[in-house]
Amino acid sequence: MDFSPVVFDKLVQLWDELESFPPNEASAANVHLMKTLAGWLEADYAYWCGLLRLADGEVAQGDPLGGWRNRVQEPYKVPDVYREKKNEILENQHLAEAVGAASIAIMHDAGNFRIGLLRELVDLDKYEQSEHFEKYQMPYGLSDRIYVVTPINEDAESCFCFELAGQGKRFTAEQANLVGTALRSVRWFQRRLFLSHGLLVGDEILSEIERSIVMLLLTDKSEKEIAKEIERATSTTHNYITGIYRKFGVNNRAGLMSIWLGQS
Repeated sequence: MDFSPVVFDKLVQLWDELESFPPNEASAANVHLMKTLAGWLEADYAYWCGLLRLADGEVAQGDPLGGWRNRVQEPYKVPDVYREKKNEILENQHLAEAVGAASIAIMHDAGNFRIGLLRELVDLDKYEQSEHFEKYQMPYGLSDRIYVVTPINEDAESCFCFELAGQGKRFTAEQANLVGTALRSVRWFQRRLFLSHGLLVGDEILSEIERSIVMLLLTDKSEKEIAKEIERATSTTHNYITGIYRKFGVNNRAGLMSIWLGQS
């Protein structure tokens, strides 16, 4: 789809703004990205999910998500019911009624970049009669959703969701294509989001303290300054840093930075 010069300029400006964020501010950059795109869409809710394939082959065949699991989330704005039931949903991703028909449908084409409008993924009349919809989405009046899913590698996918709430509200195909184009062109940034949570180097998420240290390692702060920042002893901080390097398969800060910049 061709965009007008004005719209294309908006896209280029957004891409430039993302590149201006330093590597240690991936989450802040993601908030900016989601806020901008939600504004273009006039969306009520927006959030990002990092998906990992934790099983394949026969194990995945009987699984509603084909072995894929939502491992990390960063919300710009989410409905209260999502926050209230977050643990329940994450713990029951092996159950169709917990993840919903739309999420199952969008994962059928895993491995390919895709944009999905809710009404294209499911029969809305049937979907709105489902247990999943009544429990998780009826309470806040979900009327439409856009999924934009970008493969990062064969076992990791980045998913952005934008939602409307209110009777009769619908996204247009043009809007879906606009945000799809914006996100497809920043795969490098979505990879950085995964790295910021310790993913792509294993299926274990970094602890909060490890994540804080990684973000500080991407600055020019010394180990001593990092220790002061996180209020830990220098020796303890050094042990954390050594463990982080081991997780990322590097020997030093330069190696860690090269991963962030896509050089290894």
